[in-house]
Order: sequence, then C-alpha cells, then structure tokens
Amino acid sequence: MDLRQNVISGVRWTGGARILGNFISWCITILVMRLLTPQDYGLMAIATIFILFLLQLHELGLGAILVQKKDLDETTIRQVLAALLLINFGFALILLFTAHLIEDFFKEPRIVPLIRLLSIVFILKPYSVVPSALLERGMHFRGKSIVDFISTVTGSLVTLILALSGCGVWSLAWGELSIHVSRAIGLNFFCSRLRAPSFNFKGIKGIIPFSSYMTIYRILWFIFSQADIFIVGKLLGKQFLGFYSVAMSFATLPMEKISVVFNQVALTAFARIQTDKAKVASHFLKAIRVVSFMSFPLMWGISCIAPELVSVLLGDKWEMVALPLQLLSLVVPLRMIVNLMNPAVIGIGRPDISLFNVLMASILVPLGVIIGVHWGITGVCIAWVIAFPLVFLSNLWRVSSVLGVSFLDVLSAMASPALAGAVMAGGVMTAKVAFGTNPKSIPHLALLITIGVIAYGIIALIANKKGYHEVLELIRA
Repeated sequence: MDLRQNVISGVRWTGGARILGNFISWCITILVMRLLTPQDYGLMAIATIFILFLLQLHELGLGAILVQKKDLDETTIRQVLAALLLINFGFALILLFTAHLIEDFFKEPRIVPLIRLLSIVFILKPYSVVPSALLERGMHFRGKSIVDFISTVTGSLVTLILALSGCGVWSLAWGELSIHVSRAIGLNFFCSRLRAPSFNFKGIKGIIPFSSYMTIYRILWFIFSQADIFIVGKLLGKQFLGFYSVAMSFATLPMEKISVVFNQVALTAFARIQTDKAKVASHFLKAIRVVSFMSFPLMWGISCIAPELVSVLLGDKWEMVALPLQLLSLVVPLRMIVNLMNPAVIGIGRPDISLFNVLMASILVPLGVIIGVHWGITGVCIAWVIAFPLVFLSNLWRVSSVLGVSFLDVLSAMASPALAGAVMAGGVMTAKVAFGTNPKSIPHLALLITIGVIAYGIIALIANKKGYHEVLELIRA
C-alpha cells in the first residue's frame, strides 16, 4: 500500500478499535464512578503522580527511535530492549523504597501499598514498548488495535468486578495493572517474536542525542500535565482533587482517544515523508482541519451541557464536577491541535522543537495554576482557559516555520470549525433558555445533544464544506 492507504488503514483500525473499546470502557467507568467516592479517585490521583512522572522517563525516547530511525537493525532493537529493562527495573526499585516519603509528603498512609502494587507496571513496560514501536514502524495497526481494545475492556471489567465487591480504590489500581499485563502479552503475540536483550551497548551512541531530547521533553510534559494535580492535591485535599481529576478526565477523554489515533499514525507517516517538505506541510494542515472539525463542536458542546451530563451520568454526589468540566472543555480543542504538532516535528527529526514547545507549556500552565488555586478548583480551571491559548500561539509560531506552513494557514484551517462550533454552542444555550433546565432528565439531555448535532451539521455544510468533505472521505475510506 502507498502512504495514503497506510494512513487511512491505520486510522480505521486504530480509531475503530478505540471508539468501540472506549465506548465499552466509559459505560463501565460511569458505573464504577457511581460505586466509588471522590476520595477514592483523589487517592488514586495522588498515588499515580510519581508513577506517571517515571512513566515519562521509562523509555527515554527509545521507542520513538525504533519508529523514526531510517536504518534499523536487529542489534539496535535488542540493545534498546536491554536498556529499557535496566531503566524500568531501576524505577520499580525506586518506587518500592520511596513510597514512605510520598506518604509523609501528602500525609496519606494508604498510598504506600497502592504505589508498591503499581510499581509492577515498570517490569512489564519494556515488553510493551519494543513490540508496539515495531508494529507502528511497519504500520501494522490491525494487531496493535486489537490488543488496545482487549486490554482496555479487560481493565474496565476488572475494575467493575472489584468495585462491585467493595474494594474501593483498589479496584482502580488492579484495573490499571490488568491493562498493562494484557497489553504486554498481546503485543508480543502480534509481533510474533520475543527478542532476547543485548547488554552489549557498543555502537548505540548515535541515538543518544535524539533520546536526550525526548527524555527532557517527557519530563517537561509531565510538569505541564501533572502540576495541577500536585498543587490541588497538596493545597485543597483529596476530596477536591477527586472532583477536579474527574472533571479533567471527562474533558480530556476525547483528546486522549482521538489524538492518540492520529498521533500513532502521524509519527510513522511524517517519518516516511520527512525529506519532502511540501508533503509534510500539506499533511499537517489536513490533519489540523480534520481534528478541528471534530474537536470544536464536540468539546464546546460538552461545555454547554456539562451540568446535565454530570447529573445524568454521575449523580448528585459529583455535582461539583459540572463547572470545572465546562471551563476545561473550552481549551481542549487547542490542546488537541498542539498534540498534533509533536509527532509532526519528531517525525521529521526535530525533537528540539517539541522540547521548546513543552518548555513554554510547563512554565505558563503551572504558574497559572499556582495563582488560580487561591480561588479553589474553579480558579485552577480559569487558569487553564487563560494560560493555554498563550501556549498554543507560542508553539504554533515555532512549529509553522519548521514544517513549512504559515502561521495564518494554520489559523485559517481552524477558523471555520471554530466558527461553526461557536454558532452551535449558541444554539444549544438558546435551547436551554427556551426549554428551561431539567438537569436530571435523560430526554432533556438527548434533546440538547440532538439540537447541537443538527445545528453543527447544517453550519458545517454551509461554512466548512472542505472540512466536511475531508472527514467524509476519511470515514468512507
């Protein structure tokens, strides 16, 4: 297959598996949220802060190298596997012996056994990273997508069964661990070959610069993405952290599920055409248009109906999630577009640009959160709404010149979907005024969603025909 067919096939398999898997997963998650408490989610968020930090370092950019490197031989693959085993075994030991220090900082003794259980994830990681990267490199997305589907559903079912059994926060921990176990097994099955590590690292120096950039990038990305959890958990406590983390999870769910589909395929696609700047620019703008077409109406629609959505899906005990969800959803479309920049610049061999981009984000967003936390979780969410557009503009200015696109070209690609999304949001809010508020009514929520979908569909056909036909072509393909 040519590149276009490979990309379409990759999006079809990755997207289809994730849509189905995450639909099942989130149906189960909603049931789990009704069984557990905000304190359970807050406790899990605290326990995973440092685990997520180490997960940013667990591959030191070596997985991306296996995808991006032009000439990849078997020796390099085995050396990478050996390096990953050493790194991750060390991280598991660090968690085992520092869990009590984390307990002392947050003054929460229950996180010690949680951290020690989740440290097992690092023993499994090397045997996920290598086969996953090799499948992506070969654009064999079918097997990878099947594994993602099975592991997602497996983790959700384990969580639900344990939650029904009264295991509380442990249901979240064991569910997370089961995802990693099933994923490692499945990826190695589809990769069809279990390699032995090579601890002879002669000749590996050539990949160190790329790896260094990627490692620093992941550290800064962690600071950007987890500073709010750390600050809210420390200053406002685990109950407010529970509300905030659930709001953030709901707001970023489409970003995580849609962006990961494009990003997995995009890194390989941009790596294959990295020497053809005209194609790089064309593909990047098309990706912007497609993601904008989906993200602006979806996220701004969620912002409009957040009170109804929270009331119907989660119940009264999660009522405080509604306003944070409304605010956080406003900036998620920009976050999804920023996420597209990373695989594009890494694919053409410029990880330094990603590094500078995330550096700006890791300064502006945490600074805003530190100021906003004085007004509670609402202040933290307002900080996101103010700070992230500045991050977006800064990153776009830097990326546009490297990819051979103009600043205005990217804004133009976003303009029609954003305008259509804004008009749709106005229509939904008008309908809420006209029909009154009935937050616990499923028919009322369904009516608002229907109005939003119809309104956006009509506006998109009028004002964004190009984006409409590009998305339709992708769906048909």
